[in-house]
Amino acid sequence: MSRNCLANQNLVIMPPARAKYTPRDWDLNNRTKNNFSLNQQTLAERIICESERLIDETKFTTELNKNESDFRLKERICDIKFRLDELKKQKKDAHVEEEALKVYKQRTIDAINTLKEIALPLTQKCIIMREMRQGVDLVLDDVDKELRQELDVINGALGMLHKLMDEGIEQLRRLRATIYLLDRDLSHKEKSIQIDEKNIELRHNQLGMHVYDGTVPLDPYNNTDPEWINVTNTNIANTAKEINSAQTMRSYIDQVLKQAAEDIRQQVERTNAAFGKRISEMRYTKIKLENIHKETVHQVNELTRNVTKLEKEIAEKEGYVALAQVRMANRAHRPGFELCKDNVYNSLKKEMAALRETIAKLDQMLVQSRATLRYLLNTQVMQEEEINLKTSSLKIDEADCMTLRESLNFQNF
Repeated sequence: MSRNCLANQNLVIMPPARAKYTPRDWDLNNRTKNNFSLNQQTLAERIICESERLIDETKFTTELNKNESDFRLKERICDIKFRLDELKKQKKDAHVEEEALKVYKQRTIDAINTLKEIALPLTQKCIIMREMRQGVDLVLDDVDKELRQELDVINGALGMLHKLMDEGIEQLRRLRATIYLLDRDLSHKEKSIQIDEKNIELRHNQLGMHVYDGTVPLDPYNNTDPEWINVTNTNIANTAKEINSAQTMRSYIDQVLKQAAEDIRQQVERTNAAFGKRISEMRYTKIKLENIHKETVHQVNELTRNVTKLEKEIAEKEGYVALAQVRMANRAHRPGFELCKDNVYNSLKKEMAALRETIAKLDQMLVQSRATLRYLLNTQVMQEEEINLKTSSLKIDEADCMTLRESLNFQNF
């Protein structure tokens, strides 16, 4: 009976006693942990203060260095633009001189062609025709002497002009070589300006900015700034030298052409004393048509420039259209109620409408200008055909020595 009661009771079995710390140990542990925590907090506060100071210091230094780089970039761009302007001015002068020298070269070629194709054959034909004289009229008179003297003068002028043309071509080649160097220098400087202007626009926090990982070395330089300056100065100096040489060549060509023309003119006048008066009516018509043709060529050039200008304006207006469209597309991404038809929207719509109307007017004017240019070119071709026709008619009129010598009228080349 007592055994069953003990079995039904809840008995707690006590474990063996464990070793325990003393109150002093407990208090010492708490003080140690608290001191450690306070020390860590103090250290954290010091680190935070030091970090803030370092951040402020580095931010100022970084911004200062960036501003210095921006200033140097702008300074460099101004320097390049200055030298770019110098190069462009020199290139413009060189092109002007090149065109002038080409004119003198063409004058020399025209003079040679005139002598070869007109003067020499006509003088030879006159000599041959006078050899066909019969009986006592076949006499060695002053006309025969002057014709043979005229032949010698023309051949001498041809030899001198050929040599002169070779010298002019060589001078033109040297001038073009310096222009090529200027063009290359200009191209490099324009590219350099584009790169530096792009660098100025870059920001450290813009989208896609990351540490450079390209294959091109960051320090690829192989020359100094004075060497860079010297290259441009050398190109400008060489071009100036060739311009001066070309001007001297033009002066010499002009002098030789005038002298050759004067020698031939005087000889022709002496020879023409035996042949009678010239035929003037056909010559007057031909000269008048040539003058009209020159004016037509001038109008063709002006109209061509006008067409180019209209095309440029249309292309520029299309750029404005693209700008307005991009702006409208960008503003279409505004969130929520920000996506409203505000004054900017109305202004952009108005700008788009005005641009469409402007482009339509420019297109219409371009069509008219091109049509007019085609008509004017047809007129120019017609005038050139008329000039050739008058030249042919003039040759026909010059059936004998007196009429053939109508073409031997050299005032200047």
